Amino acid sequence: MKMLFTVLASFALLVGCGQSQEPAIEAPAAPAEASAPTNNVIVDYVWNNVGPDVTDEQFADIVTRWNARIDAGGYDMVGANVLRPQFETDDYDVIWVLLWPSMEARESAWAHWNANQVEDWTAELDGALSYDAENVYSFSPSAGRESDVSATPEGGTFIPSFDFCNFNEGHDQASLDGFRADYDASLDADPSSDYGYWIMEPQFDLEDADFVWLDLFADEEAAQSGADSWNGSALQAEWNAMVECQNFTFAATAIRR
Repeated sequence: MKMLFTVLASFALLVGCGQSQEPAIEAPAAPAEASAPTNNVIVDYVWNNVGPDVTDEQFADIVTRWNARIDAGGYDMVGANVLRPQFETDDYDVIWVLLWPSMEARESAWAHWNANQVEDWTAELDGALSYDAENVYSFSPSAGRESDVSATPEGGTFIPSFDFCNFNEGHDQASLDGFRADYDASLDADPSSDYGYWIMEPQFDLEDADFVWLDLFADEEAAQSGADSWNGSALQAEWNAMVECQNFTFAATAIRR
């Protein structure tokens, strides 16, 4: 299998009301089988800082109270996750991810939230969570491979890993399509319900990468098994010849389903 590639999901988008992409509202992925989702899932990622004195118990209480507000708003949401980086960074403490069935559902929910809940929620948080409106990013899964990881129940954990990749000279989208054909064939030959991947399409102008690849592992055992199969393989050699990537791996917890 491929390298680890982390994905995040977060409720933090609804902690505030800004977004870097400037959608139709003033605010800031369940794929199908085979190679592409049959719907228009939108995944919002929000970089968040956590107050220095917030305990695990207080953080869990914030999640509970947030879920109650989402229930009260009746928002059409697929789910939400919290991602904790497994690397050193000063950019954020956690990433909250919101999963929507469509852009329309996302915009409708945000419009209602901004008009009816955001002010009270911000006051209620009182600095326990905070984020910069410029660091909210939306993606949509465009192609990949489904697995049981996307069915992780509320309270369950998984390992997402993101690769932000640029093509090496002489390679392009056709090269990626050819690699995916070889890669999918290898997954067919040794199927696992503990691993899936998606090509994540940015819903904004992503200038520093040609594409984003997301690997999803059920747990550390699945991730290690994938790494063992990948390292030293012909697929790894094909990948390394094609692209150079920056990898970001997280520990994820499902907070809403």
